[in-house]
Amino acid sequence: MNSKRERVGSLVDRELFAGFAAMAISLAALVGCGSLNPAFVDLVDPSGQSARLDNAPGHVVIQFINNAEVDERLIAFLESADGGNLQLTAAEKRALRPRVRLRVRVVFRNGVSTTFEIVDGSANLIDQNFNTQATPDLNQNDLDNLVVVCDVQSVTIMPGSTDVFIPTALQGYQLVSVNTGGANNVLQFIQRQLTLPIFRPLQVDQIDADGNVIVTANVGVRDQPAPITDPICGSVITITMDGALRVPFLDGVDDSPSFDQDDASTVASIGGRFEFSVGVQ
Repeated sequence: MNSKRERVGSLVDRELFAGFAAMAISLAALVGCGSLNPAFVDLVDPSGQSARLDNAPGHVVIQFINNAEVDERLIAFLESADGGNLQLTAAEKRALRPRVRLRVRVVFRNGVSTTFEIVDGSANLIDQNFNTQATPDLNQNDLDNLVVVCDVQSVTIMPGSTDVFIPTALQGYQLVSVNTGGANNVLQFIQRQLTLPIFRPLQVDQIDADGNVIVTANVGVRDQPAPITDPICGSVITITMDGALRVPFLDGVDDSPSFDQDDASTVASIGGRFEFSVGVQ
């Protein structure tokens, strides 16, 4: 009799273990095993203590998916002598993703809140001569997913906190009247500013009182990431970014990335065009 009970207990144990293993494999496949495992090491406990997976009452996964591309003309410039002779294989070109960072605010039901900075994108778009100690976001601190323990009240992308890295200097010009002698005046573009590679905040389209777009920028009003409220334990929240990293070229004036600083639409759209979507599974 005891032998039969032991066999039944052993069978139940094996079935439970198989069930938990299947759940773990499914979750890892969903968010990417390689990138998710480090996030499980340190969970965020709203009580301020260090939670581990074996004592967490439940968890919510937050994952950033960078589907954006890099404009072909920008890549061509970066590969040129003036752009720094960036060496890329065909596969590396296809895999290029804009370097982006955004801040995610998680509010727990007990009132405690924590803000995380997500950093993702291709590091080979970054000049390796930059001082990594002065600007650590450029070459290190990649984080595209995190795990927090329940109970979560809301997950929000903080407004104005999404930045894209412009991997090249930008020349700013202004069209002015230049006297060429006597009463002769001609309009010429004169260089007024030089912006070095830097993270640039993405701007939302400007609209009028009727909702009409008056200045097109980087993100449409309807393409901003929506907040998630009251996710249940075990949820996987995905924040997906689509679009393309672009810089302007003032053709006929400068072969390098350049723009008319008095052109409000061009200035507002520096960095490209993107859209965000948020999902819960």
